[in-house]
Amino acid sequence: MQKSSEPACGRVVKGIEAIAVVGLCAAERRRYAMRLAGARGYVFVPAEQTAQGIETIDRLVDLIGLASGVHGFVLEYDDGTCCAEIIGALSAPETRAVLTDLVCVLDPVCLPGDLESEDRAAVLVDQVEFASTLALLKADISDLAGIADALGLIEHLAPEAGQYLIDGDDVHGPWCWNFGEGPPAAGWTAILNSEFRPPSRPGRVSACRFEQARPFHPQRLQAVLTAALGEDCWGRIVRSAGFARLASRLYVTAHWDQAVTRLLLSPMPADPVAGGGVELLAWGQDLAFIGLDLDEAGLCEALDRAVLTDAELLAGPMAWLEYPDEFPAWDSARRPGG
Repeated sequence: MQKSSEPACGRVVKGIEAIAVVGLCAAERRRYAMRLAGARGYVFVPAEQTAQGIETIDRLVDLIGLASGVHGFVLEYDDGTCCAEIIGALSAPETRAVLTDLVCVLDPVCLPGDLESEDRAAVLVDQVEFASTLALLKADISDLAGIADALGLIEHLAPEAGQYLIDGDDVHGPWCWNFGEGPPAAGWTAILNSEFRPPSRPGRVSACRFEQARPFHPQRLQAVLTAALGEDCWGRIVRSAGFARLASRLYVTAHWDQAVTRLLLSPMPADPVAGGGVELLAWGQDLAFIGLDLDEAGLCEALDRAVLTDAELLAGPMAWLEYPDEFPAWDSARRPGG
């Protein structure tokens, strides 16, 4: 029989509480996870064990969770673990451990360097956007401007996450998120929903939205991406996401997912509507951009030039299918200009 426990936030959890800890700084991630487990009186599960899957965690709950005085687990995950998979596994009805907090341990000093690596940048964005808590390592204040930019990016990427400063042996205070209803809204989602509130001191970081009813000409869009992501022509775009349409693939809406120089376009399923028909998710473009020193007007003007002209629209879908389309097949990533 599963026990009900009451975490620090006061919400009753049907099962044993699980706090997931992620982060690119492996040593600090483990140190923090172990301190958090000790402070809460929870069982610490290292990344080597969580990598074996949710079945291993369930077995640990069965073996240890029934012991007197054990009310929760702190689960450390390595860099290769997708946060969406963590949330999905620990939010499933049949799991014995219930996710109440996903903590991302961050070093603001290391953030600019992490963003220089395509692979690390993608992992970093994933961890920050899915986190309900951001545990920030105490930074060296010798680079105040760099720290301010890092904090501005974090607040734009994860506006709903709670933030705590790690200083010495401190761990974060009570926090609890209902992951059964979904993760916190990422910054790009809030931007597209017109719910984003910029931080009071964003520094060089800003965000903008691009909306356009017309589909993109694939060749012209490729040129804009090369200039925007490869050459930083309109500021440094750190993150963009949303929904897009290519004229050459007109009847499929793409999920646009970009972090630094990596862009992934993935097909979205059509929404079923009453009567058995299919409603297209979007006809044109709805994209959110987050970055440093963004030239919003210049970027949006360049994207506007990449959509179909009046004459191209009149030519019709059969002509659009003949446009050169160098984008890779769906579900594959490509470095723009590569």
